[in-house]
Amino acid sequence: MPDSAILDVPIGLILVFAIGSVAVSRINEVIFGIMSYRSRQLEVELRRLFGDAPVDRREDATDDGSLTAKLLDGPLRGLRSGGQENAVPDMKDASGPIGVWRRARNLRLPSYIPSVAFARGVLDMLEPPVRVLLDRMDTETLSDTARGAYRDAHHSLTDTTAAALADAIAASPSASEESRKLATSIVGLAGPEAVKPLWKELDKLPRNAPLRLALTGIVTRAGHDRDRIVAELAAWYDDTMDRLSGWYKRRVQRFLIAYALLVTLLLNLDAIALTNALWENRSLRAAVVEAAATQVNSSTVSTGTAATNSPEDAANQAVQAIRDAGALHLPLGWTGAGSDSADPRAVPDDAGGWALKILGWLFTTLALSLGAPFWFDLLGRLVNMRSTGPKPVPVA
Repeated sequence: MPDSAILDVPIGLILVFAIGSVAVSRINEVIFGIMSYRSRQLEVELRRLFGDAPVDRREDATDDGSLTAKLLDGPLRGLRSGGQENAVPDMKDASGPIGVWRRARNLRLPSYIPSVAFARGVLDMLEPPVRVLLDRMDTETLSDTARGAYRDAHHSLTDTTAAALADAIAASPSASEESRKLATSIVGLAGPEAVKPLWKELDKLPRNAPLRLALTGIVTRAGHDRDRIVAELAAWYDDTMDRLSGWYKRRVQRFLIAYALLVTLLLNLDAIALTNALWENRSLRAAVVEAAATQVNSSTVSTGTAATNSPEDAANQAVQAIRDAGALHLPLGWTGAGSDSADPRAVPDDAGGWALKILGWLFTTLALSLGAPFWFDLLGRLVNMRSTGPKPVPVA
């Protein structure tokens, strides 16, 4: 056999693993998209952070009181639109005895929340923008009467205290023009419900909620610096989501192994038989290596790393990956009864053949579960190594 076969056989085998891994990852996207798995797990984590109770599935249950519902119905409602024009339903509209998959789809729960959006949303919920305007007011230019009205508004901001503050500032000749404009804006934004300072609004969170414990420390350090609070809260949220991502990846790996076994049996991806076929057939080996070079040089290779594909797109890409594997003209699939026993597509007719076949399936299943990025990266290295060739030996 030519020396190139030592490198060409692994290239062909890895190409099959890479394409098969794409199919596996896309099947996972289809199943998880239908199940709304990411969205449901994100809601569970948000409820844990806020200290909310799990979703109540009783007949008369509603979800209009949880802080998670207020966040997703309020500041982060735009993340649930998904580009659709029809209105997003309130969280309470999909409560009660409704299936978890259907509930997540009906509510259009987000599968991902950017950390800065989360931090700003939490602050807007606990400390609405009207409080921010109040904190920006220059109290040094106010009269004693206006300062007293400011202290009342700062302690508990309502439409009544806001109106009293605006009247006091209007009657204060020393008040700056900026304070007068801020007072007018505050009157327009303030409502009947009292809004207290942020450190007091933290009492809305359950005492042992992780978010309350984190925010208490952040507000203590940052004071009234809203930008710093947002930055530190976003960093804390990222750390929390990293732990959730680690748990999610470990759990998904079990599903990937199951899908990999399904693809392996469907296409009869026997790693041992494929290795023998590539080693013995030079023309097949050359065709597969050429296909591998084309894949590596293509800028549109899909490695299956995207997590935002719709189930329809993921299904189409899974089918295309399987077609790509079939286009390699490798001995994949199954043959009918009475086929040549030497054909790797034939059903084994003895215990030794079955043992070898099962071993090849197990190896392929484990390989496909490693993920397309791993195999495409390794494929690129081997293809580049083959095209570069060995370095010339220097002449002494």
